[in-house]
Amino acid sequence: MKSFTLPATFKDFEKWVPEWSIPHEAGRFNKRVASDMEDLDKFVTALQAHAEEMIDYLNTQTVNDPDLLDSDHRRLFDLVLMWMEASIPFDLDWDVNDIEDAWPANRLEFLMPSHFPDPLNRN
Repeated sequence: MKSFTLPATFKDFEKWVPEWSIPHEAGRFNKRVASDMEDLDKFVTALQAHAEEMIDYLNTQTVNDPDLLDSDHRRLFDLVLMWMEASIPFDLDWDVNDIEDAWPANRLEFLMPSHFPDPLNRN
């Protein structure tokens, strides 16, 4: 059974983990372009005031490889990465979740290591 816990300091953000803590670039990209702007805005706004604190916290960990973090820290790492990717449309003042005349998202192919089975520390 998958767990959705985060380090104790960030327990308030666990409700976002099941849907938004995604361990791969391909999954995060697809989540961003498949989500409507209202959902992206809710997620980005919820983490906005705490993202720097989350990053600073992760920087205190002795492990530099996200695949070697314990599960709670890995989920936090993936949640912050998703926040960064979900923020793109707002940072660039887009009205939509992706560039309107970009290459179609469904035609992109993500290669290793951007797309592979969940890391072992993602239980």
